[in-house]
Amino acid sequence: MRFLMPYLAGGALAAFLAAAGLAWLLSAKVDRLQARVQTLDTMLTGCNGRVADLHLDKERDHAVDSIPDSDLGRSVPDRWLLPSE
Repeated sequence: MRFLMPYLAGGALAAFLAAAGLAWLLSAKVDRLQARVQTLDTMLTGCNGRVADLHLDKERDHAVDSIPDSDLGRSVPDRWLLPSE
């Protein structure tokens, strides 16, 4: 049994080094995935902002479009009423 001890120790060391290497690789992969999640979250936030701007613009357009023609002189600037050239 005494002659097997160096081999067992070497095997245990090799297994430990393999596990440490695997942990290092998985840690690096987790870091890359977290960075990707942050990038996608930032992109999604930008898209949500653009959608909110479009909804607000649509509401403003509707507010102007719903003004009766008789009230346009008081509600709309004169430059909007001039014919385009």
